[in-house]
This record gives sequence, structure tokens and C-alpha cells, in this order.
Amino acid sequence: MSRGRPRRQGGALVAVAALLLVAGAAVVLSNPRHRAFYLGFAAPDPPAPGAGAAERPGRALPRAPFRLPGGFSDPASAPEISPVAAVAPGRHVPRPDAGGRIVVPVTDRAPFRLPAEGVPAGWALREFAGRATVELVRADAGFALRLRSVHTSFALHRDVIVDLREFPFLGWTWKVRHLPGAGDVRQRATDDQAAQVYVIFPRWPSPLTASDVIGYVWDSRAPVGTRVVSPTAGNVRIVVVDSGGAGLDVWRRHERNVAEDYAALFGRRPPRVGQVAVMIDTNDTRGDAEAWFGDLVFSRAPVEHTEIPTSMLR
Repeated sequence: MSRGRPRRQGGALVAVAALLLVAGAAVVLSNPRHRAFYLGFAAPDPPAPGAGAAERPGRALPRAPFRLPGGFSDPASAPEISPVAAVAPGRHVPRPDAGGRIVVPVTDRAPFRLPAEGVPAGWALREFAGRATVELVRADAGFALRLRSVHTSFALHRDVIVDLREFPFLGWTWKVRHLPGAGDVRQRATDDQAAQVYVIFPRWPSPLTASDVIGYVWDSRAPVGTRVVSPTAGNVRIVVVDSGGAGLDVWRRHERNVAEDYAALFGRRPPRVGQVAVMIDTNDTRGDAEAWFGDLVFSRAPVEHTEIPTSMLR
């Protein structure tokens, strides 16, 4: 492995989040409803929860600032986001359903045939190293995203508006068929995982420096319960929720109280969620991996209680 690769991977984590936030900022500033929603100005629309954009790693992208505490002398004093709904033209943002959940589906439209290669409806792709291999496939519970990586790094992301005071729980299903054998989230040089789910919290008016990110990962070596502050971006926290190969090729369900996780990891009450992402990468260890993802669901109450051991915060 070349000496420069870990540094590029770390820089990618910073750059990707910044790139997505820049795109979100452009949408905000181009639309008065968005400016009202994100910056707290008055607007005539009826109230509803709201927020912005972001994401995780890469390789060939330029570095950009993405740190805490960012532009606020006291992060807890960052301005509240005005609860005015704003949806970019042509973009579907999941909203609460009759059952009191916000379902983030793996696709917004059923394809004509399965498996269906390419990015599913409702999602966007960022490739950081190599070319992405993405398929929509049939699973027991419906559709699933199938991501495969051979020395590559990429993520799928989409906007979602979630006020964690109302919808604090996030549940999802995933299964891993192959792990990057040498992957270990605790080391910059081996920061590869087969399955990763990210929750992004934009903080305005300084999203590039003030936004926070929580990542839930299936790691090859780090034990379940490990919590890592990213060594390259202090605003990113990683929580290991599955580890090793004992549960390979079996669907596993997780449910996290994201509001409690945020408070424990960042030491303050959470802002609104603005985006989620799923990711796979093997570019640091030069291995291969395969992961499947089901829908992500934010809910008011827990559906299934899943505990992890006491965390190890580095």
C-alpha cells in the first residue's frame, strides 16, 4: 500500500461531506422557500419539519473544511432551523406516513425487471475510487440495494427531513456476503467496511464547518460497540454495530435511537437530519466486499430493541 493512500481516503471523507453541502447550499440560496426553511426567515407555508445535505469519504476530490465546532463559539447556540417544509423541484423527499414513520425506500419506483443495474430512483451516486457496482435486487421483504466493491469506494445518498424530537429511532436491515478481510475502522490505513449507514446533520449558516455526521458500520475487526472519532474529521463519529464474519449472508436488523446517540457522541441535543447515505469501500485494503441494504425507517417508537456493548471511544 502506498504511503499516500490513507491520507487520500481521509481527505475524501472531508471532501465528500463538503461537496454535498455545497450542492445543498446552492439549492437553498436559489429558492426563497429554501432560504426561509434553512436560515430561519419567515415564510407563508404551513409548518413541517426540515433540514439540508451531506455525506462521507472519497479519494480524488479536493480537500475542504469540515470540522467541529465550526463557525459557532458555542455549537449548542447554533440557530434553530425554521420548521418550514422545502423540497427541491423534481426531488422526492420522504415524508411521514399514516403509521407515524418516515420510510426511506431503496427505490422510489419499481423497475421493469430485476436485478436492475444502476442507481435506483430517488438516490444519487458519488464514486470516490474506481467504478461503482450497484444493483436493485429482490429480497424476501421486497427490494434491496446490492453494492459490490473491488478496490473501490462509493456511496449512495438522498435527502430526508427528520426532526429527531418526533422521530428519534432509525431502523434498517442489511446483510454482508464478503468483508474486506483487513478492514479496521480504528486505523486510517485500513478504514474499509462492507456495510455503512450515515446520518448527516447540517448546521446553518456554516454547513461546511459545523455539520455533524454519525456512521453505523459493519467492521471486519473492530468489536461491536466500538465508537471512533474520525482522525481526519472531528465532526464525524463512527459506531460499530456488527463485526466480523460470524453473521455473513444473513439479514440482520438494527435499530438505533439516533437522538440519544447524537447526544452521547456530540454532547448536545441534535439538530434536524438532512440526509442519509449508504456506502461500501475496499480501496485502502485493496480487498473486495459485497453488502445488501433494505429500506431505512425513522420512527416515533422503537420497533425492535437492539443493544450494543459499552462503547470504546477513542
